[in-house]
Amino acid sequence: MHKNADLDALASAFYLKEYFGEADIAADGLDRIAKSFVRKFNIEILSEIDEEKYDEILTVDTASFEQLGKFSNVKVDVVYDHHESNNMNAKMRFVDSSYPSCAEYLYDLLNYKPSKEASILLLGGIIMDTQWFRHARRDTFRIFHEILLLHDLEMNDISDVLEDNITFGEKISVLKSFQRMKYRTVGDKIICGTYVSSNESICATSLLQFCDIVFVSSQRDKNVRVTARSKDHNLLYIFEELSKDFQCSFGGHKKAAGANCMGDKEAIINALLAISSQLLKG
Repeated sequence: MHKNADLDALASAFYLKEYFGEADIAADGLDRIAKSFVRKFNIEILSEIDEEKYDEILTVDTASFEQLGKFSNVKVDVVYDHHESNNMNAKMRFVDSSYPSCAEYLYDLLNYKPSKEASILLLGGIIMDTQWFRHARRDTFRIFHEILLLHDLEMNDISDVLEDNITFGEKISVLKSFQRMKYRTVGDKIICGTYVSSNESICATSLLQFCDIVFVSSQRDKNVRVTARSKDHNLLYIFEELSKDFQCSFGGHKKAAGANCMGDKEAIINALLAISSQLLKG
């Protein structure tokens, strides 16, 4: 799974583990919601692996080797993903960007009945990657309904964990993201850029309620991580333009993407605001 794996990545990995039988799951960290499901179902996640131990190494919900973090140099045999920007070379590739979540893609692809635990994970992954169905397509609801029926599940079986209260630290990060925010307007569209030290994803989601395009950056030494969200505009194009002036790797979807760049966080945010403004001006 990708670094700081989210619930969609965890659900996809757990479902593949059930499908193949004997398998291990590894990741360079998990986000808060994925951690809560790991605790709930007592899932073992490896932080180190011995490549020689395995016949095959698979990746899920990961668009580039850089996103694997500490596992970025691992030789990957099979890729399962739903990101349009996927550039991972492997003996076998199963990539379909028409699916809003990797969980629903794997459910359709494998046609394998998941356990109750895997079903709850898959449903949670679908909810989170579609942002509570805001980016769902018609087939998303078909798949979601099918999985609910498999074990007579109800929404509260999933929402009890997903609606875990936002932590104090996350609240502070969101408030700081508003405090440090820069914005530009083009017509009736608003582009927002800010920086925080952590919790970029929840900050970006919160800002998207008020902005049409959002960029949230954080800096570790010379490395700048940018989390982006958009209502209607292609973030991958924006990151591609950014890469012409900054050393960046990026991936994700048109409306939800991320980048890792070398440079200064404020300079990168300013560049993203400028590129986005030109995009909106046409």
